[in-house]
Amino acid sequence: MQLPYLDFLPALAAPFTLAPTAAVVGRVSAGPGLVLREWATLRADGEAIRMGADAFFAERSTVHIVDSRLPAVLGAGATVGRYALVHACVLGDDVVVADAAVVMDGAQVGSGSLIAPGALVAPRKALPGGGLYAGNPAVRVRDVAPAELAAAAIAIRRGEALPAVRDDDVPSLAGSADLAAAGLAALRMRAAAGGAFVAPTALVTGDVALARDAGVYYACRIDAGDAAIAVGEGTNVQDNAILATSAAQGDLAIGRRVTIGHNVRMGAGRIGDDALIGMGAELAHRVVVEAGACVGGRAFVEAGTVVKTGWIWAGRPARAFREIRPADHEGFARAAEVYVRYSRNYLAAGARRDVTSP
Repeated sequence: MQLPYLDFLPALAAPFTLAPTAAVVGRVSAGPGLVLREWATLRADGEAIRMGADAFFAERSTVHIVDSRLPAVLGAGATVGRYALVHACVLGDDVVVADAAVVMDGAQVGSGSLIAPGALVAPRKALPGGGLYAGNPAVRVRDVAPAELAAAAIAIRRGEALPAVRDDDVPSLAGSADLAAAGLAALRMRAAAGGAFVAPTALVTGDVALARDAGVYYACRIDAGDAAIAVGEGTNVQDNAILATSAAQGDLAIGRRVTIGHNVRMGAGRIGDDALIGMGAELAHRVVVEAGACVGGRAFVEAGTVVKTGWIWAGRPARAFREIRPADHEGFARAAEVYVRYSRNYLAAGARRDVTSP
């Protein structure tokens, strides 16, 4: 679907192909040949997304911006794999971003580059063109030949299991059609306070409570199973995040003013007030993130871990990385405030979903 944000409408040159559960929001401009597969999301609310011709986005891929500061700019022929994230950065022509990779704010990736599965391109990094980049943070492994790059792009576009681009740990799409039919027809939650926003392509099922000014963004899946999930006041759950639990694992309780980044995966546990969970991070069951703490982008937090107040954890598996600085706290607060504004703007435009009892 193509959706407005405030007075901004997408400008997509024909022809283009959008899957029924894909979303293009706000000030997105794209050359001809754009393709979005199931649950892919391009959200340009607080800044612009601009891309050349023949861009391709696989299932559950995400593109977003930094509010009022950084657009996302993608050259012609960009190919983005399943559950990959391109965030407020610049990609040259014919860049391939493989499954579950994350390219972060202010990064610049030169033309003809291949970002390996699960790699993290750190903020503000400049990667010269023509290379294969892998790791967390991503580093140049070697040059990539044009034929190899073309094969990688074709594999993503055809859904082929080429090791150079495939990550078999991405969320399954099995049953997605049934979920979409149920979730898009009605939102089933225990309670949603006035002012909570749930995007039209988000799926929220089971015993889920959303407090005032909470926001659940595009293609998110929040599934309480036979347990319970609570999302606190002013907390945002960004595009393509998946929060799922069950009675066997326990409840998930998320505090106030928490930011849960794009493409995060999270199970049962507890997230304290004012915490931040970085883009593409994975939290196993029974993780505790204390108030004001941070999990870095693409981190993997093992089951039962306690992330202490005052610390950023990073890596796979995640470990204490460094203490949080005052500027970090200011950034966390600013992110939460921006998302409260986004949610209110979407609600004012009539994007709120109907709420029905289970």
